[in-house]
Amino acid sequence: MKRIPVYIFDLAIFFIILFQLLNADVCFGLKNPFISPFKAKKYKNIGENPLNGLKLQAIVSGSDSDKNIAVINGNPYYPGSKIMGKTVVRITRRAVIIKLKNGKIVKLILSKFEGFKK
Repeated sequence: MKRIPVYIFDLAIFFIILFQLLNADVCFGLKNPFISPFKAKKYKNIGENPLNGLKLQAIVSGSDSDKNIAVINGNPYYPGSKIMGKTVVRITRRAVIIKLKNGKIVKLILSKFEGFKK
């Protein structure tokens, strides 16, 4: 029975280690600092965003908060108005408080608030 020379075995091990070191995935154990090691949370209970389809475009507010008007999807809404099955509860200078069908309260906020400064 022929014996395989020891140096052939050593060469095979050397090439395996060399291949592993040159592999792009290994990269000498260094990690890319710009890729987050954290994964995005997956929420099981939420099927979709309840505010999809609602775009708050403007808020007209005055001294009487009951007469504030919110322009959502191009239409004016007042406190107590219904929009797509949701109820407008309150309109402030910067946000619209909406009550969903399931009773949860959410807030629509203007994307950029440009008010008068005193």
